[in-house]
Amino acid sequence: MKLNGFSLEILVNGEPLAEFSESVSKLKKSMTTGPSYTRKSITAPEDPSPVTNYAAVQEFGTRYAVRFSAPPLSCSRDDPIKVFLYVDGEYDYSYTDINPEKLNETRTCFWSKTRDKIYYFKFNPTIWSEEDNNSFLSSEKTSLFGGPGAISVYFYRAQRIAWNVAPPPDYNVEPAVVPENNNTRAIKLSTQYDVQSVPNPSITRFDTYLQEHGPPLAVLHLHYRAAAWLRARGHYVPYPRRSQAISGERPFIEVEDDQSSVKIKQEGVTIKDEPDVDSNATRASAKRRKKSLTPEIIVLSSDDEGNASNSKKARILNNNY
Repeated sequence: MKLNGFSLEILVNGEPLAEFSESVSKLKKSMTTGPSYTRKSITAPEDPSPVTNYAAVQEFGTRYAVRFSAPPLSCSRDDPIKVFLYVDGEYDYSYTDINPEKLNETRTCFWSKTRDKIYYFKFNPTIWSEEDNNSFLSSEKTSLFGGPGAISVYFYRAQRIAWNVAPPPDYNVEPAVVPENNNTRAIKLSTQYDVQSVPNPSITRFDTYLQEHGPPLAVLHLHYRAAAWLRARGHYVPYPRRSQAISGERPFIEVEDDQSSVKIKQEGVTIKDEPDVDSNATRASAKRRKKSLTPEIIVLSSDDEGNASNSKKARILNNNY
């Protein structure tokens, strides 16, 4: 999806999933997030999108990546953009630095607090809670930051300031548990994780970090649903190539497709402990998890960077410390 120069995509095997849109007014009662929006400045009013965007998922058990970007004129070297990524309303206390030298980012996973585990994003059947909360998705109680069945990115104007370390919170990366009711039954799949341990994890300290200022410049929500659900609503979603539907080794949402397992490079990361700041995103997530208000920050390199680029980054870091 694209909105006034900001973009958000879900990638499977490196290719964006097909997307479809419906009027926000048509879906208001069943939306799991608020509308996507942008604003011209942090003091300007929100300019909401009139549509909700959906990505069509063909099969369960598929790893995916998230790619997002900001328009070149939205940031400068002195005024970068700080981006938070939410998956099903959950995040890993990390941010991405968007600046003129790096206007886009691809994320394949969340990281544990101590960087000893990687949690790769994967589509799987939704985990339902036993609680039947019919008001869960009422217009007054939509999630403040993302929501079930949606990938959300929040773009903040930011400033690079001196480092001020505070103790990081305890947090766990866990799949969202969704109350089953009339508004949520369309969410037949959600994000779970392929967990990989990291031997000998290390933490790099920095002299500066990004402090966000004001409300978000843009908020994008890309909802994902089973292709069959979107077809039932009248959207033309192409079927996978049936001539290759042979293996049947993985559980499929609708048709079998001989796609190979996703091969995704491990993301290079460095972990930052963010100071105790009055961040809306931090407060909401911390309240939800009943944890500390102080987030830990994981600054992630682009998933598209090659080994040479990673080596260059390592040399730069070594020169700074």
